[in-house]
Amino acid sequence: MAVKYIDVTASSDLFAPAVRAFGDIAIIGKGGFGTTHSQPTDFTSPSAAADAYPPGATTLVADVAAGATAVTVPMSVPASTEVRIGTGAASETHTVSNTTAAGTDFTLTLDSALTGDHAAGADVTEVGDNDLVRAIGAAFRQLPPPTRVWGVQVDFAGPRPWEDALGKAGKLNVQIVVLANTPLNEANAETVGKLADHVSSVQGDGKERIGVAMLDGSLSAKDAVALNTGAVKKERMVLVAHRSADDVAAATAGVIAGYRPHISMLLKPISIAMTKPFSDAEIDRYDSGLINWITSPVLLPGQALFLGEGYTADASHNKKYIDVVRTLDDVNFRIKASLIESIGNLRISRVGLRSVATLVQSVLSPLVSQEVIEDFTIVIPLLTLFDKDPVDLSAAEAKEIKDARSARQVDMTIAVVYAGAIHRLKIDLVFTG
Repeated sequence: MAVKYIDVTASSDLFAPAVRAFGDIAIIGKGGFGTTHSQPTDFTSPSAAADAYPPGATTLVADVAAGATAVTVPMSVPASTEVRIGTGAASETHTVSNTTAAGTDFTLTLDSALTGDHAAGADVTEVGDNDLVRAIGAAFRQLPPPTRVWGVQVDFAGPRPWEDALGKAGKLNVQIVVLANTPLNEANAETVGKLADHVSSVQGDGKERIGVAMLDGSLSAKDAVALNTGAVKKERMVLVAHRSADDVAAATAGVIAGYRPHISMLLKPISIAMTKPFSDAEIDRYDSGLINWITSPVLLPGQALFLGEGYTADASHNKKYIDVVRTLDDVNFRIKASLIESIGNLRISRVGLRSVATLVQSVLSPLVSQEVIEDFTIVIPLLTLFDKDPVDLSAAEAKEIKDARSARQVDMTIAVVYAGAIHRLKIDLVFTG
């Protein structure tokens, strides 16, 4: 073997900044009745969700005769749940109109009388998908679809079901949170308010998120707009009006998740079933109340459905549009992820602060090239002092440097120019002879 005068062992220890997803969704909701709550589960297809959250099932406690309008079961079944009583050709389907406790059992009032006799022990099974499965399916039906959707099943046996489920969602790295089949109305205003409080609280670096809620489709435009108040009225909330039996909140979340944060949500297609459009007067009310609506403009071929706007529920802090909030979150995380390497390594000196500015430039310059942002300016006041000749520093300036080094803290301002998409065009069309 030849003598090696210089022996080099090459290795790579390059720093790779953390990457944040922009369209992962957490959907919180009810599974099948009688099923126990489970840990949050992530899905990449709706079929997997159907397997994870099966329909509810129970049995009759006592015999019931034809003509009866109520049955007794050992567990509570939510109102409006469609159930099949019995099996095979003798089975029949009814909708539960009311549930009342009867000792340790529950009496289910049905929407119509039974047509046949059913013995104790006969199966009572949920028909169709439950709230959570339907919502996850609605999110995945959008094009482009979300990459990943988390299911968080609510434990209604617990004392604080929604709070507990939101607490679990707070530990997930998601950017959008939805409550399945929970339309905003007077009855659900407090629950939707809890969602708004959740997305507005700081969840930690990279866990910034928005919430999406649908209005009750039976409400008038005036009543719907009046509900955008109190705890619900937050810049991180997105409200959408509709006339559909689908979970429009989950569908809207799926639409948002399919696009990069800086893309406006105006006139983005949404896949739901809705045949009756809103009137011009209703749309005007929604527009003035910062509530998005579903529309089908005649200028777009195909009679498809689209989001009529891209509003947040609160414009008081200059964050009127969804893309503004999402882009701020995205850029904020990118800068933090790039700068974390400098913490504890770079020094409070001219070279150190120049390196900090360069790291920020490495994040923002590509965003300018991609037309995510228009321009940016980085201002580090302390760097301006380091650029001066030390003999020219005043006593106050020298003290400022000394204090910064003692506290080991540097202040920096990053001003970003963001040019949003065109939402309205006003044209004067003039013909002259």
